[in-house]
Amino acid sequence: MIALAGLTSEVLAGAPRWGCKISSWLGSTFLRDVPIVSGKLTSKTTTDVLHTLSITVRRFDHGFDWRPGSDPLHPLARYGQELDVSVLVGSAVSDQVWTVRKARVLITDWDDDDNGNVVVTGESRLRRIKDDRPAVPLVPATGGTLASEALRILPPGMGLAVDATLADRAVPSTMVWGTDRLAALQDIATAWPALLRVDTWGQIVMAAPLPQVPTPVLTLTDGKGGTVVAVPRSDTRSGSANRIVARSSASGAEDVQAVAEQATGPMAVTGPYGAVTTEWSSPLLGNVAQAQAAAATMLARSLVSAAILPVVHAPDPRLELDDPVAVVRRGEPLWGWVTGTELPLTVSDIGSGQRTDVGVGT
Repeated sequence: MIALAGLTSEVLAGAPRWGCKISSWLGSTFLRDVPIVSGKLTSKTTTDVLHTLSITVRRFDHGFDWRPGSDPLHPLARYGQELDVSVLVGSAVSDQVWTVRKARVLITDWDDDDNGNVVVTGESRLRRIKDDRPAVPLVPATGGTLASEALRILPPGMGLAVDATLADRAVPSTMVWGTDRLAALQDIATAWPALLRVDTWGQIVMAAPLPQVPTPVLTLTDGKGGTVVAVPRSDTRSGSANRIVARSSASGAEDVQAVAEQATGPMAVTGPYGAVTTEWSSPLLGNVAQAQAAAATMLARSLVSAAILPVVHAPDPRLELDDPVAVVRRGEPLWGWVTGTELPLTVSDIGSGQRTDVGVGT
């Protein structure tokens, strides 16, 4: 969670002033601040790029034509332009304003509608990795490790941060990464195990896996002083595996395999739910311990997303993916992890509030 001194749940529940600052950049060159009329930043752990942005701009505003046309240097063109996104929260009882940096996104599309507006969409810098396929398959460097290979796989100019708790290890020199950089990074993250993420500055991050039990950093609650508007329930069997089989695909390590199963609760493999199996293999698994760690992390991730609480609450820009939170509705407490958010960027977007998906598992 993004922590800023004085920006509390009480402030956010008290009808604060709300806005955003969006700045356009092309490389290291600042182009212009973008005056939007509406927008939303959506984050989901289940998507490859994690973060997507949609904004609407009046075509003519501040004496400027915001329709990019064929100008490759226009602030909203899609020739490498990136948007820095911050939310501005102003106290309802003082002049204090908090600036909460949220994301840096690559512009992917724009379109002008019939109402004199320009609609722009963008995705996190993971989109750059997804698009940048090398002409020849990538292979590990001599003496390469998970950390060094993850950095080397990134397109030029992109940075990588690795959580200090992750134990680095060697990568087999006989394997081939292929031409899909993002798939290779996802393979490294799963085998490590780690979480592939991107920070608010656009830097790629290999984060530590979530612990078994969440320790909430924030409580989303209804009632007096609370911000929760509604907590509808949803559930699905799709994608809710309760058995993970992780195998090595390295030459000479075909017998390396581990299985992680849910043994208790309504999703136990021996219960009426039955077994829903996901198989995964990688040459990065060199022994059973590594395979077991990967399988256990994949199972935990599957169980977290097995039951999602789509919480509607007063907008809170502090929330980030993977934050451990508590949800209290009519006195019923549930703990889980943030798996998705839809953050409104202007007052006109707030409507009934912000949606935050909380995976509470089962």
